Amino acid sequence: MKPSWWQLYGIGLLLVLMIGVIDAAIPAGGLCTLLESAVVVLAFGLMLAWRRHNRRALELGRHR
Repeated sequence: MKPSWWQLYGIGLLLVLMIGVIDAAIPAGGLCTLLESAVVVLAFGLMLAWRRHNRRALELGRHR
């Protein structure tokens, strides 16, 4: 059993893409900052969910 690293990399790529789109499409100001902050919080939530779903595989890999 191995962790699905591609999913974690996908979350990171999604974070970078969404921040880039927001930065390009929304003028600087409060709304831009709010949206970027929301994307970062969402990404951390997705990373926590990924860790929860891959916990067993990560623990098995650590004890080898």
